[in-house]
Amino acid sequence: MDFAALLAPREPELLRLARDLYASRPDLQKAFPSESAAFCQWLAVHGVLEYPALAPFYPPLPPTGLRATVCGGLPMASHLYTGAEDFKMLGELFELFAQRPLTSLRSVFDFGCGCARVLRWFQMALPTVPRHGADVRAETIAWCQHNLVGTYARNATMPPLPFADASMDLTYALSVFSHLSREQNLVWMAELARVTKPDGLILVSTHGAFALALCARSPEHQSTLQIGADEARTILRSLARESFAHRVLPAAIRESADGVADDYGQAFFNELFARDHWSQFAEFVGCVPCGLNLFQDMYALRPRPR
Repeated sequence: MDFAALLAPREPELLRLARDLYASRPDLQKAFPSESAAFCQWLAVHGVLEYPALAPFYPPLPPTGLRATVCGGLPMASHLYTGAEDFKMLGELFELFAQRPLTSLRSVFDFGCGCARVLRWFQMALPTVPRHGADVRAETIAWCQHNLVGTYARNATMPPLPFADASMDLTYALSVFSHLSREQNLVWMAELARVTKPDGLILVSTHGAFALALCARSPEHQSTLQIGADEARTILRSLARESFAHRVLPAAIRESADGVADDYGQAFFNELFARDHWSQFAEFVGCVPCGLNLFQDMYALRPRPR
């Protein structure tokens, strides 16, 4: 994936501003080659925050309250940076498992899109590719509908989605299946397979054995996952036998998440579960352990012919 080409300024005025900015900043010249992928990313993450003149050329920035409900952290720079890194990861995995360039995409769907932390990068990089997002949170979907180009819909805690069969070329869900019960896991994988094209790709992130091992050792991750060290070790030991574990989060956390199911929690499962249970809906294409932020595992699947 040529990230520099995808994010290179297209509008003449933005290109002029970027070049003038680069020429005026010796620190940028030292840090980045001119018009490199790293500089293009800096423009869209830090440049847009430091220089108001750049903002109109990029998608609008979501308010603090919406960023608090999604991955990436509350600070705007972290929200933008992690979105860019996850976009690159998705692009690389798509090209690896679909065996075609990201620029061949015909449509993209973010299940659990939040305030479009990742989809905003698809809007910048592939502006002509139709974008779709769905989320259980009404406020985030309303913001996306009013501020971004694409189709955004609120989904319930159970299917269906308001999209046609075989309508999505790339479907992805980042840190969604890591919260679903076994029942929800299966019905939602069936639904993602339904809306994805037969030659398309489904990319899903999950908590696996590594996340549990890290949680057992890290107070920070114990706080994030709301699971103690001893329980993490217990689940880790049982994962080889049971393949799937789910722990419901405290009521206060579920209520603050807005719209999630009553049994919303932390789910952990392994490749054996994915192969055994998802294979009825989709062909198992591959797994990249710790593929999302060196923490969650990434799975790639292709819908089975209907």
